[in-house]
Amino acid sequence: MAVQEGGMSVYAPEEGERQSSARKPSVLAAATSRLRKSDYHELHLISCTFYEGVLTLRGRVSTFYLKQVAQTMIASLEGVERINNRLEVAAPSVPW
Repeated sequence: MAVQEGGMSVYAPEEGERQSSARKPSVLAAATSRLRKSDYHELHLISCTFYEGVLTLRGRVSTFYLKQVAQTMIASLEGVERINNRLEVAAPSVPW
């Protein structure tokens, strides 16, 4: 479920979307690991913070599609109650 807060897209996973596991790694480590395993190199550069159930994504991606892909990849992590997607969409800088 997407919610707008202060102009930012915040995603709250539905109850059934969360994974359960008896032995889970920290949410932050799991989120970072998922993004690093992506075939999209840009997602490897995203930074994450986690506090009181809110996972925040920060960084820059070149398309809105990649912004959504990153959010979707971490939405099902156990312990994530909300996602604060602060990824900036901007074309990559081209050296001249």
